[in-house]
Amino acid sequence: MIRKLFIVLILIIIGIIVFKLLTPDKSLLGLCFPTVVEKTDITLLDAYFIAMKKAKELDPIPELVFLNSVNDGEMSGKDGKRGNWQGYISLTDTKKSLIFAIEKGKLISYRVGDISYEKTINASSIKIDSTLIVKSATKEFHLEPGPKSDSFSNGYHFRLLRDAENIFLSVDGMINGKPAEIFYHPETGEYMGRVETN
Repeated sequence: MIRKLFIVLILIIIGIIVFKLLTPDKSLLGLCFPTVVEKTDITLLDAYFIAMKKAKELDPIPELVFLNSVNDGEMSGKDGKRGNWQGYISLTDTKKSLIFAIEKGKLISYRVGDISYEKTINASSIKIDSTLIVKSATKEFHLEPGPKSDSFSNGYHFRLLRDAENIFLSVDGMINGKPAEIFYHPETGEYMGRVETN
């Protein structure tokens, strides 16, 4: 009996040694119960739906005023995703607005303001996502990401906004080493123009 217990103990020790040699940087707990990796980078439409979910808790008919990605210090955006976003939503029924911030793919803060906006972006006008426009811009216009050294706009950035007549979905980066923003129609994906700065 003692001999069998001794053999089992030796096998356990050998197993632990082999395990440590094969997986030096992982704990047994981590291997047996891996944690779920949280989604941190999200598309423009993901950010829109996260913010609208909160807005609908406050108003029955909210409408977006604008939405843009925010620099996070990462060279992200090449797949149409960024971790940080911000924007305004008009709470049309209550005549107020929701100012929100998303960080690492999660709504981290919001504030209700007293300003209501008339020029809004209806949900039916948003059918194209940032994943599509960044592919188009890099292929058609050779748009490159903003440099890591640019603390305001490194990687690719995205905006959804409107003026008095049009709604725009844009991606910004660099063309021939100069900052550029390329505009698309958010309902059809049609190219609407671009701005390049010196």
